Amino acid sequence: MRVQRWFIKEYFSIQLECRDIQEARRIGKKGEKARPIIATFSTLGLKINLYKQRRVLNDTAYYIKEDYPQNVLEKRKQLQEQLRIEKEKGNSATIKYDKLVIRSKNPNSTNNNKRMLSLSPESNVSSQEEPKVQASKKNKTQEPLKRTSSLSEGIVKPGMLNYLVPRNPANTPKQDSTNIVL
Repeated sequence: MRVQRWFIKEYFSIQLECRDIQEARRIGKKGEKARPIIATFSTLGLKINLYKQRRVLNDTAYYIKEDYPQNVLEKRKQLQEQLRIEKEKGNSATIKYDKLVIRSKNPNSTNNNKRMLSLSPESNVSSQEEPKVQASKKNKTQEPLKRTSSLSEGIVKPGMLNYLVPRNPANTPKQDSTNIVL
């Protein structure tokens, strides 16, 4: 853990406590090749913060990747061919988790993030303006609710105590006042 904290402090300028790293372990077989380290952080915010700053490692021998489950890794491997085809077409495409996201670069495409300007209505200003009436609210009632107790009506409504009954009424042992089976 000490090495990981030093590494993060050195490259990301983030001071970590021991409690911030939940688990850190190496994967793969021991050998001549360098083995990757999987780090699990105690908060999602810390993980996102580090992942956003992963570009500081561009000029180093280190890199950060997201760890995915095996089924997602297989799906991503299948999507790599489709990703290459879309990029050859000139579209901007990326793989997010296990989905291929394609943004076409066609200039005639109306699928962009900018909203279209609305046309303003013609300004026919009349001298007599109609008074604006506020719409009635759906949940508002005209009369205030009258509250009554269930005892005065003679009806007993189910309460929390009605749900505290044994699960197996036939096999239940004799209960004293301290035992409640939930």
